[in-house]
Amino acid sequence: MENMMVNYNKLWNKLKEKGITTYTIRQKALIPQSTLTKLKMCSGATMEEIEQKLQEYKDTHNGKDFMCDVSTKTIEDICQLLQCQPEDLIEWKVDLKPELAYETRFKE
Repeated sequence: MENMMVNYNKLWNKLKEKGITTYTIRQKALIPQSTLTKLKMCSGATMEEIEQKLQEYKDTHNGKDFMCDVSTKTIEDICQLLQCQPEDLIEWKVDLKPELAYETRFKE
């Protein structure tokens, strides 16, 4: 699967805490629809659930991967809107691959 997984569950919890719905987000154009779709697609109870959603997308779209990338500018804008830090919105999981480590790739 991917080298990195991002889970935006914390974002949805923060929005709920502030009383902001996806309807409000769309109505006030707080986040572009395409970004909102990425944020929704990359949210789930567990990382495994997100992996399953992404695999289902790939299976139904001729092998095309769904890209969950959201710009750091967008994350900053959301943080300013909600008055929080990125770690309050995002859970990261990086599947470390030893063969990609600096020591492995650039040994002298």
